[in-house]
Amino acid sequence: MDSTRREIRLLRLRRVAAAALVVALSAGACSPGTDVVPEPTTAPSTTVASAEPDAPAATTEAPSPDGTATTAVTADTAPRRGGTLKVLLPADPTPISGWTPWDHVCAWSCRNVADHVLETLTVILPDGSIAPWLAESVTPDASLQRWTVKLRPNIVFSDGEPLEALTIKTGIDDYIRSGRASGGHLRDARIASVVVEDESTLVFEVSEPNAGLPAALAGPVGRVFSVTAAEADPELFARAPVGTGPFVFRRWSAGEPAVLEANENYWRLASDGQALPLVDEIQFIEVTQEQERLGTLLAGRGDILMSRSAELATAVTAAEDASGRPLHVVRRFDDNAGAVLFNVLRSPLDDVRVRRALVLAADQQRLLRSLGPDVDWLAATQWWAPGSIWHSARVAEAWPSHDAVRAAELLAEYIEDPERSDDGDSGAAIRIRALCTDDLALAQMTAELKRQWEATGLVNVEIETVARTGLISRVMGSVADSPSFKGDFAATCWRVGGESDPSVLLSAAVGPVRTTPLNVSNLAGEHLSALVSLSKATAGDDERRQAVSQLMLEFTNELPHLYLGYSVSVLAATSQVSGLGRRTLPDGRTVEGQRLGVGRYDEVWLTRE
Repeated sequence: MDSTRREIRLLRLRRVAAAALVVALSAGACSPGTDVVPEPTTAPSTTVASAEPDAPAATTEAPSPDGTATTAVTADTAPRRGGTLKVLLPADPTPISGWTPWDHVCAWSCRNVADHVLETLTVILPDGSIAPWLAESVTPDASLQRWTVKLRPNIVFSDGEPLEALTIKTGIDDYIRSGRASGGHLRDARIASVVVEDESTLVFEVSEPNAGLPAALAGPVGRVFSVTAAEADPELFARAPVGTGPFVFRRWSAGEPAVLEANENYWRLASDGQALPLVDEIQFIEVTQEQERLGTLLAGRGDILMSRSAELATAVTAAEDASGRPLHVVRRFDDNAGAVLFNVLRSPLDDVRVRRALVLAADQQRLLRSLGPDVDWLAATQWWAPGSIWHSARVAEAWPSHDAVRAAELLAEYIEDPERSDDGDSGAAIRIRALCTDDLALAQMTAELKRQWEATGLVNVEIETVARTGLISRVMGSVADSPSFKGDFAATCWRVGGESDPSVLLSAAVGPVRTTPLNVSNLAGEHLSALVSLSKATAGDDERRQAVSQLMLEFTNELPHLYLGYSVSVLAATSQVSGLGRRTLPDGRTVEGQRLGVGRYDEVWLTRE
């Protein structure tokens, strides 16, 4: 190691030590802003930047009464270096055929691998907040249309090329912008151009105010790769991309395990100052069947498993490994909820009295038990789960509870209305056709929902089963609909929410019906658009949370869907694994937890010899 690199490491060691000392001496706490109707601000009040070395910083994901997270991590011991870590992954919805961030869709299993090779400018933490990663800071101007990104110094790609602003600009302009998998993300972020100010500084110019840009830089738009390597051998790069991450590809071919080896020149240090990563090699092994994956782990033929199965996420909490010890489990209810979606342009669901009655007539807990009686479900009240900074206690309290009596009153009011929207005879029961896939658990849920709705004596329900692709096509509709993209359904199984910035998700959810295929409920209006605009044009975290909360309250008033439960993801490891779910940020803060089952394993170590 030359003298310059030695000095850099010493400086980082001092910085980590200073941060650790302050954390030991002080405890920090934060609370979300109150849920009130926000007023627009005229200038940004937040910069996404590295915390100062003296910032009180330990963020942990711990068990909570509502079950939003269950984290069990081994007691701290001196990390053991070396060894091969075996991570068991499910199959992604789109089979992994390559690793380029522009042409290959990278879902959850893929990201477990790719995140260790191709890092991003920012990262989204388990609570939904944003932290700089390869970027040292991300700062907007007053208009939120010019974002200055300052890169961290002294970072090199694993091929030895330096990380510079021009590399990122070239990657975006020549690859990301036209990529099959990435072009849409760039458009969603409204990035018009990227300007290089100097070797370590870029300016992202966006076509409209976009407070969600830092979140976009944690995805395909901000995934950084060596343009030199991509240009030199495109085919090799697709099989073994070159990034700044803690590991490099050793070998991989489609359908085979991905084997990564440690990047000896990785730029980050652990919280104790040790070089990362701690293990020499990671083998990512696909095991499609959930129970087979668990059996492989328990038999000692794997070290960590990842799953997005609610059943498996529950099962691992009671499982023991081959040595008879409990598994280390890091579980999270994600910002994604199962729902029964209503088409507000289809009678009788175009009347809010009917939608409210159907929500009140449904017993949410019984519906969840029908999906899986031995599963730890968490009932949803909004798009974001309780562990997220976007979750609102006010919205949770406002979500209507099961009330069969009130449901019957509202239905009676509608069916006796001479101007009822379905043109039915006065007093005649309403008819609802519910669309769903042939999934066994969903079939059980829709059967229970039919029973609950028909128990009112005022609703007749017909269940129609279609393939998943057919359901999506029916729900999103086409330009041939009147109006365009109205969709061919009344009620349907669906999912709401997601990992993108709220402004992106909500903009698609309430945009003009004729031009927004992703507005699947067809709920729209100037008041909703104004709140979405506020969430984009306000940089203050509290103000943005208030705008999102108000939108969720509007959904509670308008009821475009009936919530079921939050999706769940889990990482589980044998007792020979330590450090699972832990991440040290570049500024020295330690964060625990995971999102969407995407693990970080550069600080994981094996306790076995």
